[in-house]
Amino acid sequence: MKKTIQSQKDEIIEIISRYPKGLSRGEIKQLISFPINYKTLQRRLSGLMEEGRVNRAGNRISARYLQESLSSRGRLFERTLVAETYSWGLIYERLLIDFSFNSSRLEGNTYSLHDTEKLLQEGTSADGKMTEEAVMILNHKEAISYLVDNAQEIDLNSFTILNLHNLLSQDLIINPQARGNIRQIEVSIEKSSYRPIVNQFELKELFELVLLKAGKIQNPFEQSFFILVHLSYLQALENTNNRTSRLACIIPFIKNIICPLNFTDIPRDGYIRALLAIYEKNEIEPMLDLFCWAYTRSCQQFQAMTETRNELDPYKIQTRSHRKMVMGEIIRSGLHGKALEKHIEEFSQTMDIQESDKFMAITLMELDTLHEGSIIGLGVSQAEFNSWLSYQKKDG
Repeated sequence: MKKTIQSQKDEIIEIISRYPKGLSRGEIKQLISFPINYKTLQRRLSGLMEEGRVNRAGNRISARYLQESLSSRGRLFERTLVAETYSWGLIYERLLIDFSFNSSRLEGNTYSLHDTEKLLQEGTSADGKMTEEAVMILNHKEAISYLVDNAQEIDLNSFTILNLHNLLSQDLIINPQARGNIRQIEVSIEKSSYRPIVNQFELKELFELVLLKAGKIQNPFEQSFFILVHLSYLQALENTNNRTSRLACIIPFIKNIICPLNFTDIPRDGYIRALLAIYEKNEIEPMLDLFCWAYTRSCQQFQAMTETRNELDPYKIQTRSHRKMVMGEIIRSGLHGKALEKHIEEFSQTMDIQESDKFMAITLMELDTLHEGSIIGLGVSQAEFNSWLSYQKKDG
């Protein structure tokens, strides 16, 4: 079976990761399992460098390719943020919307990205009513605003985490004493045999210990992942534990002025499986894979936004007709998830589209923000779009 472009790239990354000193293009060609000519291999390597997943050392003749670190990807944004005196501007606005949407989506919230954006910017709920789903999203907005507004003052301590929990649980937990406090009741995990600790004093002690250890970790990526895993496992708060852990884990990125994680495109079922692996088997690898992949996607998303915010992107204009064509095909065929991405890859190959990864990223972003007022030109009916969108919401 012929490998997709993405699977080819994943194999190249896996091979390069085994050799800390890097590999030449010829050495990579010898080690990969699929047939490929030098010109195509060079395109794959160039694409990986554009994505920030691979770095090239040396001149063209003696060039060696090395795996890029998450740190290098995140630092791409340091210069931009500092230049804006850390006001965040459009980056903060995008973080507010994308994180609120994705974190709520992982809780089963059915709001679309478009509805989330409208709620946060205009205060208009999807059905005209202030439902629990709308409150969940608005609570995310308030909590993220608190982190960004107090970026250099906040620390990974109990004061910060408990206040985040209070903001995230406003009007969702009825008992005001339970908001921003270590829980006093027993909690259970849906579809899991795992039973978190019940004793409040033991919980408080472990909660403080986790934060103490987190504070000693110097690497922001390790610190972020440590917080995500341990707060999710401990379940020290009454409800909204996972929301709190997701928000707390972006504190190291905000404090270090590097690209934040917004959990974009993480499938809900994959996230739940990763949590269950932590709860029941003490296995962190599934969550680590999701974390690294999602961080790369977040960087790509923010980078695309910062590069094009003040100027027209010729590539987007040149490929507009192809993007509309493939989006129309996706909607008419009712494609979602991996089948959707595979179709874009095959379309790119058939149409010989240059910079196929960039084409993929832009197309996925445009599909995420489609609504009834933006489907003209895609060659689909309103009924076809609504049918595709209703399943897309469930699938997301």
